[in-house]
Amino acid sequence: CASLASRDCNTYLRCLRKSVERMRKLSPISQALKGLLAGGQRRSFGSSAMRRMPVRFNEELPAFAALRDEGVWVEPAKQAPRSLPGMGTVRVGIVNLMPLKEPTELQLLRMMGRSPVMVDIDLIVPDDYVGKNTPPEYLQKFYKRFSDIKDDTYDGFILTGAPIEHLPFEEVGYWKELSAFMERVKDKREGLLSLCWGAMATLWYFHQIPKHMVSSKIFGLYKHDNMSPKAAMMQGLPLHIGVPVSRHTTWKDEDFEGKKGIEVLMHSDESGPSCVWDPELCHVHMINHFEYDRDTLHGEYLRDLTKGTPTGEPIHIPRHYYPADDPARVPPHKWASAGQVFYSNWLLTLMRNKAKREGVDL
Repeated sequence: CASLASRDCNTYLRCLRKSVERMRKLSPISQALKGLLAGGQRRSFGSSAMRRMPVRFNEELPAFAALRDEGVWVEPAKQAPRSLPGMGTVRVGIVNLMPLKEPTELQLLRMMGRSPVMVDIDLIVPDDYVGKNTPPEYLQKFYKRFSDIKDDTYDGFILTGAPIEHLPFEEVGYWKELSAFMERVKDKREGLLSLCWGAMATLWYFHQIPKHMVSSKIFGLYKHDNMSPKAAMMQGLPLHIGVPVSRHTTWKDEDFEGKKGIEVLMHSDESGPSCVWDPELCHVHMINHFEYDRDTLHGEYLRDLTKGTPTGEPIHIPRHYYPADDPARVPPHKWASAGQVFYSNWLLTLMRNKAKREGVDL
């Protein structure tokens, strides 16, 4: 499959099905990987046919009905898993630090629900976390706290961003708790996908890569180079990828020089390094936003026009986003297929990591 990484996403997904079929007789855990091919509903990435698996979470969460209406296969968390042949499951915790919980929930759960892996989801926040825009009863109903999961084991976590880029990490109110969480992820050998500020936090904690404030917000749809097409996270993605970017901080190339154990997977000449892979820990640090909807950047642009930016600078039109740079025109969702491949690849790395933890050599 790696040899096809420079081709389109659909070619990769067809190749993926053949590869999983070859692995299916290796061991009991590989029967879970066979679930990528059998037992699920058929869905499509562009023109290619691909089996999909359900995402399971609290059916009272607003995202449940929204995704069901979109045709995404969702199942209630309280419902017993379907007994489908060869269906493997990964358990994922989403640590959602965004002030507006529902849009982030919808975007990430959509990515999980359109993947070829069955996913059980828990929503999580730190014990000391207080949502400024989220009623306490919403958090109490739908979210677990770090202390609730201390004895549980997950296959992986997604750690979102938060609008606190301007603060030194040590000044973040829940930094001590978050540091303890990151240590437990390492100790339990759980996978991790950190996003935006979350990626800055995890890359600093595990590898001492600093974040740097920029003078003007990096905002728009930026072309990125696929720096490692053979890497598990990047297989099936084109050599040049447009990815939504929205941040006031960045990583610098020189901070990665001489660093061992990590690899920059995606890089933009305009916005710098954006995705870093730690194969030993099964951690992906992604500073940008494949999960964004078509109109997310547009909504942020309108918000900043009205309320201003955190740094007080005038907001500019998102670069390379609107047709002819005209905010009145609907932007194309150019990153949709690539984004889904990226998240599906991450779930597959969790399955491989799960097999590794269980002592199975795939």
